[in-house]
Amino acid sequence: MPLVTDYQQVKDIYKEAAELGVALPAFCCEDRATLEAILASAKEKGEELGVEDLPILPTFTVRYPPWSQMKLITACGDPVLGIRLMLSDLELFASEDSPYGKLRIAPNVDHAFPWLDGDILDGFVDRVAGIMFDASERPFEENIKLTAEYVEKVHGRVVVEGAVDELYEADGMQTKNELTTVAQAQRFLTETGVDILVPNVGSEHRATSQEIEYRSDRAREISAAVGKILCLHGSSSLRMSSAAHLPDDGFVKVNIYTTLAVSGGQAVARHVLNNLGNIFTEAQLKELVDEGVIGEIAASPEFGDNEAPIKPKLAAVTNPSRRDAWFVAVKNRCKEYLDLFHYQRYAQ
Repeated sequence: MPLVTDYQQVKDIYKEAAELGVALPAFCCEDRATLEAILASAKEKGEELGVEDLPILPTFTVRYPPWSQMKLITACGDPVLGIRLMLSDLELFASEDSPYGKLRIAPNVDHAFPWLDGDILDGFVDRVAGIMFDASERPFEENIKLTAEYVEKVHGRVVVEGAVDELYEADGMQTKNELTTVAQAQRFLTETGVDILVPNVGSEHRATSQEIEYRSDRAREISAAVGKILCLHGSSSLRMSSAAHLPDDGFVKVNIYTTLAVSGGQAVARHVLNNLGNIFTEAQLKELVDEGVIGEIAASPEFGDNEAPIKPKLAAVTNPSRRDAWFVAVKNRCKEYLDLFHYQRYAQ
């Protein structure tokens, strides 16, 4: 089916998820392999459940300084070209003859700063399901003003997500900021009219370990006051045991990225290590052994997936095998979150 970008259809997806007690994972990506892995996870889960049209939310940043995904999608780093390529891929993946064509694919723009992504906020508003209008770096009053102006400008055209306050960066130097209060969340929602609300309840952006204190109690307090319209960012910083509570804590959308990148990157590294004898010549491997980079066993035909004779082999040096290692690892990680966030309830 076509990409789901109609405002009311997107609202209906969120309404359905809230009623079922499902949190929709907004899997973030910057490359085609990850994008397809996201869609494949939903397709496989749908086949297991007997539900062909599961909703799935591929998501991406554009010029967001900490991680500008649409700049990364191409080597030339053009963010507008990047988003055009991303949406083109999505339209093809959503086409009738695609293996993923029955899914409800709802693309989202993440962390669009109005002072950086103004052209995206205006020019792509009718081509995506949702946009996170992010003015959270600015003082609270200005954040409300800017967000409210954008909501009024695009009302009825796209689901708008707004952040009450700035989220801590795990790899940054900033001081830990305060949790969002119920009063702040209520005021932000009332004065901006956003569809989806991002509170700060202790998570961290780009955290590669799971050691933060997620405040489930605060999330529930906020949700009780504003409804099941919450979105969590920085979810990779949560232990899976904590993440399992998110649907019940009032989160209808959960942004997920770092854990996918770690899973994919580690899978590619293992694949390369297991194929050193299929990538390098014997002389090149001997140099690596002599330099102490690898042990002698890694140069042996008996190690990993090495095959005699030891020499570069087309299947190992070209990209598809590394792509497939990444693809499988990311797809499986995505499926873990689909299970964790109660996608099985779509079969009820």
